[in-house]
Amino acid sequence: MHPISLPLYYQFINMTNKIPAIASLLFVLFFSSCLDTEEKIVINKNNSGVYTVTLDMSKMLALMDQIGQENKDETKIPEKKDSTVYFKSFTDTSTTLTAKEKELFKEGSLRMQVDEAAKELIVTLNFPFKHINDLPELKSSYLAVIDKLGVSDKLKNEGDSGSDENIPSDLSKDKNILNPSQEAYAFAAAAGKISNTLINKELFNNKIQNDSSMQMLQQMTMMMGDMNYKTIIVAPAKIKKYKGNQTILSDDKKTVTFLTTLSDMLNRPEAAEYSVEY
Repeated sequence: MHPISLPLYYQFINMTNKIPAIASLLFVLFFSSCLDTEEKIVINKNNSGVYTVTLDMSKMLALMDQIGQENKDETKIPEKKDSTVYFKSFTDTSTTLTAKEKELFKEGSLRMQVDEAAKELIVTLNFPFKHINDLPELKSSYLAVIDKLGVSDKLKNEGDSGSDENIPSDLSKDKNILNPSQEAYAFAAAAGKISNTLINKELFNNKIQNDSSMQMLQQMTMMMGDMNYKTIIVAPAKIKKYKGNQTILSDDKKTVTFLTTLSDMLNRPEAAEYSVEY
């Protein structure tokens, strides 16, 4: 991967500025595991691989369109953008990342696809890893790294058509919004085995009862319907054992998919657990 060119980067910035309703919400909810989320882990024979998170915010785009119907400009041409930001252009010059973080995330990228006419808004985070042993650290720290790189500040300050003051300047200001349940689970990955295990059910339940971000997610579910979660693991060999919620095994037995919803996870946090051996 090569650093993104300036014209393409400014397209990415302009895209958020030209859709103010989305821009004001995007970085508040961007990493909240909100709306439909797909997490995919692809492992190669040499134990390298790719970790991908895809956030489908199309429901939110459709909702904001409905809210803004009264003030809608019928002469406005619907936006259609497909832009990618490569982390290497930021990690190379970053003074806030550790040497390990620079190495882990230098090949990462963020892709945003917007089609207003089709009511589609999809964000894809892509992180290659050299060895599966690096995956737990990569998975647990990518939110903090994105914040250290100042993604929201760059969007606020570098656009050529004005900035949106509603974009938060610090994505980590409320870590519970960014990842409300991470501390309740332990993710492990090694050659031949991957697992996500609930280790503190009491902590999870306390967050549901007392945490404002969890309450916000519940309210959003009431407004827009349930939020779907999908975890896909693609192994380099046939999967020997697997356990998880609503499992689907591919015909070649190398890919397993786990499905759950926000409502299911809030009522039964074990629904987010899984284990795979190959």
